[in-house]
Amino acid sequence: MGWKKRTVPIIIGILGSFLYVQNEAFSSNVYFTPQVIKGQIIHAIEGCRESIDIATLDITSIDILNALVKAQERGVHVRIVIDRKRTLVKGPLSNLNKDKKFAIKVLIQKGRMHNNFAIFDSQLLATGSYYWNEKMGKYDRYDTIFTEETKLLMKYQREFDLLFHGEAMVSGQEEITISEKKGEKVEGVPAANIPKVPDIGAQVITSNYGFVITETSNGYINMNFEEFNEIFGMTSELSDEQKESLWRRCVGKRVKWRGTVSYIGWGLITGWMMSATHGDTGVEVKLNSANKAHFSPAKYGNTVTYTGKLNSRVTRVFPYKLEDGDVLEIENTPLRQLTYDELRENPDVVPISQGPKKIFLIDSFDDLDNIFGKGSKLSEVEKDKAWDRYKGKYVSWEGQIIYKNLNVASGLRMRIGIMQKEKGDVELKVGMAKKNKVLKFQDGETISFTGKLAERCGILSPYILEDGDILTIKESNIETSGM
Repeated sequence: MGWKKRTVPIIIGILGSFLYVQNEAFSSNVYFTPQVIKGQIIHAIEGCRESIDIATLDITSIDILNALVKAQERGVHVRIVIDRKRTLVKGPLSNLNKDKKFAIKVLIQKGRMHNNFAIFDSQLLATGSYYWNEKMGKYDRYDTIFTEETKLLMKYQREFDLLFHGEAMVSGQEEITISEKKGEKVEGVPAANIPKVPDIGAQVITSNYGFVITETSNGYINMNFEEFNEIFGMTSELSDEQKESLWRRCVGKRVKWRGTVSYIGWGLITGWMMSATHGDTGVEVKLNSANKAHFSPAKYGNTVTYTGKLNSRVTRVFPYKLEDGDVLEIENTPLRQLTYDELRENPDVVPISQGPKKIFLIDSFDDLDNIFGKGSKLSEVEKDKAWDRYKGKYVSWEGQIIYKNLNVASGLRMRIGIMQKEKGDVELKVGMAKKNKVLKFQDGETISFTGKLAERCGILSPYILEDGDILTIKESNIETSGM
């Protein structure tokens, strides 16, 4: 009997865990009385941080409008689709429209719109028969469901985007006429912020902060790299929070871009990888080995049309990353070797050869020393966490040789002192194969060198770089380190 006593609780526990997971997959609830429904709507508005999308006949509830105004004042982007233009002639919403508080769209169509739904922060949907009015019958009954189910959210978001960006009048903060010509500049509105009219057959992926991102009928995001980078790139005017809100809808989607190959090769851990450059910005593509016949002819310097699924967006240190990549077209671009200046100026540079990939950082010695050096305000724990983003990456710096020591056991070890410091703060480990080359450089000479970040500096220890190399002698009057 002992095994039964032990087995029954285990089975109950497994079933309980299964039911819990099923219940927590998404949260939903339904309400039926007007006051309770209004209270839940206001609670949802007060919890918003990024966006509120509303499609309804009209809004006359003062409590709801006040909550929307407060949300807008704290930076929430409020968009509303209503049924009739007369709504903006009289009533509470008309006063807010005159002050351009919200982005309001009047739906012009045959028949009436009976939608009553709202999407809060792209995470919570409210939909049902409740009208957002001030005067509600004492004995009237309504229903409104609040749910976080992703599948429903996506369908309602797509419907809202189609309503908001259809051919109708937009007022308030987004008072523009949507041109039939893609990208046509509208007077007084930055061209980058004019929503595109979706192509026939295109699906709206996301629409917010003045941008509309669609997916073509053949499964690609309908933007070239430059248009995409205007939204998510380092020069974008959007905040990190706004970028992340849009990015969550784009991750996993496929893009088709045209760029220049700066690296293509195979690694034991990474498999087939390719880096493509677009001006000063790089894209790292994890290639699908099943497509080897397509990408194997590509070489450094080729201009290629390539594709892949979005995996992570660009940051100051890391490029865009794509998965399941392929090369669709290779242009007959004359090949050339990477110059030293290009090696230093490109934040996502890779080796001139087709060998193992080296990711070079644009950070100078002073950039890193401000984070990890004695003057840093970070704690040791914070430094360790930050170091994970840099360890294993390559740098290209300048410094003055103050010491060289040949150590057969560990390879040729050379300590490099950075000119701006009173003592050396970098120890460069160079392989024995480069011994003769390194010994030609004299103590006191200012050099340009590269190496892989292995250990960060401590109270008494320097930065340690592995796989080091000296590139060239620099003029001794150089007063800057790094790049």
